[in-house]
This record gives sequence, structure tokens and C-alpha cells, in this order.
Amino acid sequence: MSNPSAPSCTASAVIAFPRLADYLEPILAAIATHDMTVRAESDHHAVTAAFGSATLRVRPGALHIEIEAADPAALNRMKHALAGPIGFIAAQERLDIQWRGDAGGLTPLDDLRILRVVTVRDLTPHLRRIVLQGVNLAHLDRADQLHCRLIFAPKGEADVAWPMLDGNGRVTWPGGKMPTRVYTIRAIDPAAGALTIDFALHADAGPATRWAQAAAPGDRVGVVGPAAGGPKPAAFHVLAGDETGLPGIARILESLPADARGHAFIEVHDASEELPLARPAGITLKWLHRDGAPAGATTLLPDAVRAVSWPPALDDAFFWGGCEHKAFRAIHRYLRHDLGLPADRQVLYSYWHRTLSEEQIIEIGAPAYLAE
Repeated sequence: MSNPSAPSCTASAVIAFPRLADYLEPILAAIATHDMTVRAESDHHAVTAAFGSATLRVRPGALHIEIEAADPAALNRMKHALAGPIGFIAAQERLDIQWRGDAGGLTPLDDLRILRVVTVRDLTPHLRRIVLQGVNLAHLDRADQLHCRLIFAPKGEADVAWPMLDGNGRVTWPGGKMPTRVYTIRAIDPAAGALTIDFALHADAGPATRWAQAAAPGDRVGVVGPAAGGPKPAAFHVLAGDETGLPGIARILESLPADARGHAFIEVHDASEELPLARPAGITLKWLHRDGAPAGATTLLPDAVRAVSWPPALDDAFFWGGCEHKAFRAIHRYLRHDLGLPADRQVLYSYWHRTLSEEQIIEIGAPAYLAE
């Protein structure tokens, strides 16, 4: 799997998994979103990453995994990178993942960076921009990996015990668990050590909104990543999202070539939430106002996507979106079953669930996160 002359650590797991066939496709897709390449071979799937490699073999009622990495820390990271998506997607199966072979012990998260708040300002009544400062951020500067996980340190604590990985690749919290959430990297400047996150301030405030509301210069936050897909080259683009998808849409619009064509739809509370967004002249931008309706309770986004006049050549079209789970499911059904947009020509995320917290989504697994 890797260079045989290089020092390496190896481990394996045989996971009893009677319903593997029901989960295999979304598991492989989830692994691929975490900056890893998944390739189908004749009798297995090969997974490669900058920090290791693996083979996944489907056997009757079981999934066999073999991994290899250059050192104990990388081995732990590879275990985590595989067991995390598998355990999340198949949460209802209550899988028992036991690793055999080398164990790395307790190791730091290699991609963890500790940043401090530099500036806080409101872009709209419900959108707050926070610029973070840190070092060694080049790995987060990826056009194809737009997301990161933020770890919110307790305000004012001098000594923070950041999470680590144990020998099974599980995240451990030496000083007690801190709240975390996944966010879009709105902008990043590695040379300046600056990372920008735009926070949608929800009325029913969760840990991220509460942190953003109280954030002040000097506050610390951990950043892990990157992950999840960005845009792909296309002749025709359609972008759609609510407030949670707005940062990704804004970043993608700025990155498109000058001759790009297509549409962008952004659902917000009302006109006060609109922002001036740089975009190519051939991309039309339409703001969709809820006008008093609760977030996540309208059909504005699915209706807008259905009304698009798509080109005949769908292989040269691309869709990117992020929104509440109900709208996400409706858009997914339309793109897949009615329009027939190929799976590799769309990236669509369920960023939030109107009735479930992230912790509840993790507990439920695929039914609360996937479209079908």
C-alpha cells in the first residue's frame, strides 16, 4: 500500500456488519469527503490519503479493513478517518470496531490549529463575520475542501486541554469535551495567517451561535480540517442555499471564471439579510425571502431549483447547495430522480435539521443526515 522502504505501522479490523450492502455507498462517499481518495479495484476499495492508505474488502456479513501509515500518529489519524464515517453513517447498527496490530497510543490531532479571534463584525442583522488568526494554515487553503470543524474553547480559560486521538483512532478529551461544529471557510489567507468564518445567528441558539454572539478579540478556537467538496469545472452552474449555505455560495461565486453561466439562489429572512456578492456577469443571483416564515419551513429553495432551465448536456452542468434537511431532501430527489443530474455533477449538504441538534443527528446516523 505504501513505500515498502519507509518505516510503517499497520493495523486491521474485521467489523461484523450484516447490513453492509445498505450502507456501503454512503460510507465510501463520506470517506471521500474527508480529503481521501477512494478507488474501486477488482476485489476491494483502495483508500489513499496524505497520512496513510487502506484497503476495504466486503465479505459476507463483514467489512475487512487493513491500514498502513508511516508513524503512530498517522496510523491513529487513519483509523479515525475510516472509523468515524463508518460509525456515523451506520450509527443505528451499533458497530463494534476493534483494531488489531500496531497502536499509536495517545497522539495529537495532526491537523489541529489553535487560532485567536482578531475581529468581529456584523454583516447583516443575523450574519456575523469573525476573522481568526493563527499559523501554519496552508493545508486549509483548498478550493475543493471548503469546510472545517471548529472547537469552541471555554471563554477566559488560560489552559485548554485540546482533543487528542487514542490508539483506536477515537477522539479523547483530556480536559473534558468542548462543543464543536462544522463551518464553511469563507476566506483564508495563509500568508497572513487569517481565516474567516461567517456565522448565521439562529434564534434558537446552539453552542456555535452562543460562542459567536459572545466572541471577542483574543478568544481561542481550535480548527480541524479541511473536509467536504467544493465546486467542479462546468459550463453551467446552479448554487442554492439558505443562510448556512450563503458563505459557501459566496466563496464559490468569487472563484468562478469570468465566462461562467448559471444561477444562484439564496434563501434569507428578508431584504435586510442581502449582501453584495461578487460574481461573474453570466450568473444570475436571486434572493428568496421567507418574510416571516420560520427558517427550514418553506419550499423556496426546491421550487427555485425546479424552475431552472437546465441545459441538455447535464454532464457539463454542476450543482452545489447547502440548507436545512427538509429542503435538502426535496432538492436531492429532484436532481437525482426528476432531472437525472449525474451524482458526480452535484455536491449537496444537509447543514442543519430543524428539529434535531448535531448531537442527535450523530446518534441517529444516516436517516437524519442522508437524503434517502
